[in-house]
This record gives sequence, structure tokens and C-alpha cells, in this order.
Amino acid sequence: MIYHIDGIAYEVREETDLAWLKPYGQVFHVFDKQDSGNLCFGVNGPYGKLFIKYAGARPVNFSGRTESAVLRLRRAAGMYEQFPHHSLTPIRAHGAVDCGRGYAAIFTWIDGMCLRALPPDAHVLHRLNHLPLQNKLSMLDDVFDLHLSFAERGYVSVDFDDANLLVDFAQARCYVCDIDRYQSRPLKNTRGRMPGRSAFRAPECFTVNADIDERTMVYEMGVLAHEFLGDPTLEDMSLWQGPDLLRRVAAAAVNPRREDRYPSMRTFLHAWRTAVRSSWIY
Repeated sequence: MIYHIDGIAYEVREETDLAWLKPYGQVFHVFDKQDSGNLCFGVNGPYGKLFIKYAGARPVNFSGRTESAVLRLRRAAGMYEQFPHHSLTPIRAHGAVDCGRGYAAIFTWIDGMCLRALPPDAHVLHRLNHLPLQNKLSMLDDVFDLHLSFAERGYVSVDFDDANLLVDFAQARCYVCDIDRYQSRPLKNTRGRMPGRSAFRAPECFTVNADIDERTMVYEMGVLAHEFLGDPTLEDMSLWQGPDLLRRVAAAAVNPRREDRYPSMRTFLHAWRTAVRSSWIY
């Protein structure tokens, strides 16, 4: 069904009371095609420009239970507060809304572009490919450093891919904007095919009862390095645009054999930063 808020059309499976949004200002954008269970809004008002995630509606691309989406967002909001980082979108507030039936998390609006928008936007990847190498390496280091922080606090980046990233091209900054499915270790693959874009999924993400751990995170970071500097499909290594030392680190990170990857985010990031310094890039 198509509904409207402040003149903006959005689609959900059933009508949702959004009166609680009014004090935050005027809605200028609705993100209604997420498969996370969240209905998201860009709002401009007395608190400035905000990005608001709401779990409690029934988005058209979400096939799960609304209660599960609420629990995920509630847990993720607490993680944003526990692990502040300069590459994590800043959270302003969170809590129950809509008479307690839903949950909302309120973030500072980031003037960035999603690396994997819906529908896909080839212009975004074109702009990324033409950034100076130093800018791309700085963005990657920020994202890697954030995930080292999560790993060393016992979390795994379930569902991480390029849809989790916003790039502010004007400031040459990259932000992680979605950690809703990150989970604590130890973690087993109980599903067979875990959520997220297939290109970012390590082989164990398709294997029931496989361990999902830091080696899995290392694989995801390796794919991201290939997206920024080469071919994210991992099919054409000749497309690599950076120093060969970095290509070797990224290649080891995406080794299909778990035992041949870096065993932890710390060892991966140490190898990556050593390769950056050795390549005389800065």
C-alpha cells in the first residue's frame, strides 16, 4: 500500500501510525525498500537534519517478524552507544515509540551516498573509483579500525557489505551506517545461507554449523579492499589499482580456505598498515 508523509510517498504492507515523528520536523526522504525490517526517514527540523530508523512497520521487502526487527534495532542502538567511533554514524537518541509497539534510533544525518543503493547507482562506484588513492586508503583504514574494535570486544560483523557504507565524497570520509545484525561470539551458522550480499560472504557463510568468527570478518574486509581498489567480484585481479603489497594482503584475506586467512582482525590490519607504509604512499 502507498501512503504519504509530508508529501513524500512510501510503501508498506499495512498502515503505520507515524505521528511520533512530527516533533522532529519535516520528512524529506523515506527509505522504504530495506530488507532489515526498518522504515527509515530523513527529517529536517528543530534538531537539525536527522536520520531516523524505525522498527515496527512492515516494509515491503521485509519477510521476517516485526518483533525481531524491534529487538535487533534495540540491541544495535545500545552498541552504537557502547562503541563510539569516528567512522560509525553518530547516534543521538533511541527508545520506544508508537505507544511502545515500535522502536526508533535517531542519528545525525550524513551527507553521503550509499555504496550499494536501491536501485543500484553506477555513478557512486564511478566516483569512488576516481578518488585519489590516499583518500581510498584512509576510508578503508577507518572501516577496518572500527571492525577491529568490534572484534576485540567479542562481536562479529554479520551481514556486512557495501550497503552498510555511506561515502561523503566532499569530505572524503566513509561511515558505517548499519550494524543491526552484528552479533557476539561464539557464533555458528545455523541458516546455511547467511544474510547480506553474496560477494561479501565467506564460504563458511553458506555452510550449516560452520564457525562465524574473526576470519569471517577478515574475508569481508578483504572484499571491501577489492571493491575500493580492484574488482569486488574477485574475478579479475588485473583491475587492482594499488600497490602490489596491498594486493597480496587483500588476496590473503579472501582466501577461500579459512586456515589460510589472517586469523584475526588485528593481524590483518597490522599486515595492511605495514604494506601501506612499505609502499611509501603517505
